[in-house]
Amino acid sequence: MKVYVLLLASTHIMKADTSQKPCSIGIDFGGTSVKIGSLFEMLSDENQEPKVLITSDYDSVQSLITAMVNVVNGFREDNGNIVTLGCGVPGLVDFELGHIHTLTNVPGWNDIPFREILEERLEIPIFVDNDANCMAYAEYRYGSAQGCLNVVALTLGTGIGGGLIIGGELYRGTDFAAGELGNHSIDYQGPENTYGLRGALECYMGNRQICELASIRFEGRQVPEGGWNPKLVTDLAREGDPIAIEIWDQVAEWLASALASTAWLLNPDAFVIGGGIACAGDFLFEPLRKKINNQVSDVIAKELKILPAHFGKEAGIIGSAAQALDKYNQS
Repeated sequence: MKVYVLLLASTHIMKADTSQKPCSIGIDFGGTSVKIGSLFEMLSDENQEPKVLITSDYDSVQSLITAMVNVVNGFREDNGNIVTLGCGVPGLVDFELGHIHTLTNVPGWNDIPFREILEERLEIPIFVDNDANCMAYAEYRYGSAQGCLNVVALTLGTGIGGGLIIGGELYRGTDFAAGELGNHSIDYQGPENTYGLRGALECYMGNRQICELASIRFEGRQVPEGGWNPKLVTDLAREGDPIAIEIWDQVAEWLASALASTAWLLNPDAFVIGGGIACAGDFLFEPLRKKINNQVSDVIAKELKILPAHFGKEAGIIGSAAQALDKYNQS
């Protein structure tokens, strides 16, 4: 039995007329910028660009929230069907309360009753979730994993984020911290991460770690301006460079160790992998498929798919907005 890899065209899927349907706004709150967009506009063939706020332009939490509110109200002036809003944030959040405990790399955003503030200002239902959960939901509802009930989604970039769809629902865990696959240990004797966990996947294969691996493996070669990075390794792999190909094979080895164990635990329909590292394409996905296939039973491998993410940087907006709209329609 084989694990299948599907490479999907980067085109938006939803094409139905949505002009008269209830619509939602999505906010993707990143470390350097806040991106805001309308769900149906982001899914349309016109491929609308989101509105962008640079976080460093605002000197307080309240000033940035006011700027967000003003952008959202601008969308509402153009579209009277906007009924709810979702926001994905890169940190710890209480989903039920919409309370932000802390945001990664955003000073001052600690212990913020974000949903309460936005609902008071906008007077529509607000939903706040971790950004990796939003990515997982975007892929489940409108992306690569449409039609799958059990999905494990990962974003591979500076760090490794993850989200779980189980039985068609986001699984967040007791304290809304489930799905953090970057903290999945692949070596109990490995280096400790910030939480004291030995051998966490994120210790081996974030952007920085791949750059360090490339520096070691390419020792003796002229270092490119700005240093090695995953894109340069991929470019060399496309040229047939054996060391570059071996680097991606090593990354696939680390990732397969975590995902094979996860497959035994959850028996998902699909793994969906996005983020900058996933741009290595077949140099990552092909060895990954083979290595997972060699570590799980035929029963698990039979229907398991390993999919590149359909959405790129817009996943946070689409996932947060889609989740909010689905919750609104269920209420």
